[in-house]
Amino acid sequence: MLRQIFSLLTIFLLAALSVYSISFVLPSLSTIYGKGIYFTVPLSWIGGAIGGVALSILADRWSRRFSLLISILLFTLPLLLNSVIRDLSLFYVLWFLIGFGVNGENGLSYVYAAELSPPKYRGLVGSIMQGLYFVGGLLGLIWASVFKLNLYFLSLGVVSLISLALWPLIPESTRRSRSNPSAHGLFKITFLGAIFSVGSFLFVVPLVSLSFTLLSLLNLNAFLLLSIALLVGMVGFTLAGRISDIWGRKRTTYMFIGVSLVFSVVMLLSGEPLLVEISLVALMVGSSFFAYFGIWMSEIFPPEIRATGTNTVFFLGRLIGGGFGVSLVLLMPFGLKDDLGISLVISSILVLIAVLGLPETVSQGRKG
Repeated sequence: MLRQIFSLLTIFLLAALSVYSISFVLPSLSTIYGKGIYFTVPLSWIGGAIGGVALSILADRWSRRFSLLISILLFTLPLLLNSVIRDLSLFYVLWFLIGFGVNGENGLSYVYAAELSPPKYRGLVGSIMQGLYFVGGLLGLIWASVFKLNLYFLSLGVVSLISLALWPLIPESTRRSRSNPSAHGLFKITFLGAIFSVGSFLFVVPLVSLSFTLLSLLNLNAFLLLSIALLVGMVGFTLAGRISDIWGRKRTTYMFIGVSLVFSVVMLLSGEPLLVEISLVALMVGSSFFAYFGIWMSEIFPPEIRATGTNTVFFLGRLIGGGFGVSLVLLMPFGLKDDLGISLVISSILVLIAVLGLPETVSQGRKG
């Protein structure tokens, strides 16, 4: 079981590294292809929204293991092709496919994590998995500082092929439920989960994507501060999962939403660079309400539709928060710091509204 979980986590990390990789070389690519290259990021999220649902339907109806293989191929091979193409329209196609594959892989990984992990450690495994997005972002940041552009995507593509070597270690899922939940109950869970997902992606994606720019505008050491924030965020995600295994998913979520609301307001109202720095780090920790969300949804949906249900919940989050979240923030007229602060406050409130109606999945007998 440990070998399977380790393989799953490694594949997830390589997927996260792949989808974040273009963000750190966009300025260099824009000197070659113009500002149009920036549209690759929302296109990858739009591809992810579609790919997550499409591959999860395939997984539930046919084979989760085979769907996982397709998702791996869809982000590893296009990533390699980035090193040889020289046409902007082909970049758009490749990054749509990379997003399609990465988010398909992510959704299946949450399901596998819920089924392979011991029940009292599901939150921990899920949050470690979700925290690997911070690690992927940090690795991409370092990778871009080490490799020149012509070797950057080639080296990343070669490393991502490790996913194919690990895929044979992932088993086929055979779990089935003994109950048939009502259509009304499933609709309520899907609706509230979608609100939670939209709020989470609108929180996390702009926060991670725009922090470097904001810190740079404030004439601060953006590389150092963002590296620290990402590392702190990773630790926060890991602790959040274990706390949710002990305290329960809902109570833990309330705690982290509280942190997010407080420091979103602090950043919005403060003009001091030091308070902005502290707020950004604290907000990375506050975003830990998203750490175990994939596991939480996988626990709620019955096994027959677990992949489809979980990825349907993630669909609007990936589409709105991932595909358009950064653009929505940048379209606000108040200045980047205030624009981001307003977005984070609204996102936190959306998550709070959703969590009020979601069921708790950690029973008293499982806590500890």
